[in-house]
Amino acid sequence: MKEFISKISVASGFLILLCMLGLGLGFVINEYDILAKEHEGLLPAGQQIPLETCESGSERKIRSFAIDGGNPAKNIPILTYHRIVSEKDIDKRHYIKGKMNPMVVKKRDFEKQMAYLKDNDYVTLSLNELYSFLSNEMMIPEKSVVLTFDDGYKDNYVEAYPILKEYDFRAVNFLITGTITNRVHTYTPEYVQYFSAKELRRGCDVFEYQSHTYSFHKKENNKRVKNTPYLLSKSRNEVLEDIKISIFHLSGEKLGFAYPYGEYSPETIEVLKEAEFKMAFTTEERAASPKDHLYEIPRFQIFSNTSFKEFKKYVK
Repeated sequence: MKEFISKISVASGFLILLCMLGLGLGFVINEYDILAKEHEGLLPAGQQIPLETCESGSERKIRSFAIDGGNPAKNIPILTYHRIVSEKDIDKRHYIKGKMNPMVVKKRDFEKQMAYLKDNDYVTLSLNELYSFLSNEMMIPEKSVVLTFDDGYKDNYVEAYPILKEYDFRAVNFLITGTITNRVHTYTPEYVQYFSAKELRRGCDVFEYQSHTYSFHKKENNKRVKNTPYLLSKSRNEVLEDIKISIFHLSGEKLGFAYPYGEYSPETIEVLKEAEFKMAFTTEERAASPKDHLYEIPRFQIFSNTSFKEFKKYVK
C-alpha cells in the first residue's frame, strides 16, 4: 500500500512539474500580449525620457502672424482631449454604468472636428505662442486655437497624431511621466495604455510634452480624507518632489502644467512657481484671455457626448 501511494505521489509530482513547465512556456509565449494590455509600474524617478531629438515646447520658434487688416483675437479657445478611439474598436470597457466613458472621443468625431478647423483656416498655436499672447507680447489671428491632450494615452499617437500631422497642426500633450514605457507594446485599444519613449520621439513633430505630474494623478481615500486629489492631500514637499521628477523626465521642460482633475489650491500655485513653471491649466470651461491668471488658464473639455454644434460654439 505504501509503495502504491509512493508511486502515485511521484506520478502526481511529475504531472505538476509538467503543468508548471507548460504554464511557464505559455507565459513566455504570451508575455508580450499580457504586457501589451496595460502598463504597470512607474518610470524610474532617476531615468530621463530620451527626447534628445525633440524640440522642447519652451524652445519652439514663435511665429509672427500677419493680421492683414482683420481683427486680432481678444481671447482663445483651448480644447482638451483625453482618449481618441476608433469606432470599430469601441468595447464594453469603454463604457461606465452603461454610458460611454466621457473621456473617450470617437475617432470619426475627432476627424470631423479637426477637418472643421482646417477648412475654416484656424491656426493651432504652440504653448510658447499661447504664453506670448496671454502675456500681451504678441497678437494672434482671430481664428486661433490651442489643442491639448491630458495623460499621454497611446491612442493619442496611434489615432490622433496622423490626423494632426496631415493638417500640419500643433498640439500639447500633458504627460503623467511615470506611465511612460520603455518598450513599445502592441496597441490594444480596449485597455488603458500610454506612450512609449519611442512613440514620444516619433510624435514630437506635432506634440510638445509638458507635465501632468510624475505619479500624483491619483486621489486619496482613507479615514482622514475622501476622494481628494494628491495635489491637495499630500504635503507641499511631496507635491514639489513629484513635480520635480516629472520635470527631470522631460529634460527640464516646465513651460506648462495641467492640474489633475482640474483641482488645485493657492499653495499648489506657489509650488508651481517654486518649480519655475510659467503657466498652469484648469478645467474651467471658457476661452482664455490675457486677463486670466497665468496659473489658472481655462480650457474647454471635449467629451464623448460633446456635439459638433457645441464644438463649433467653443471655437467661435
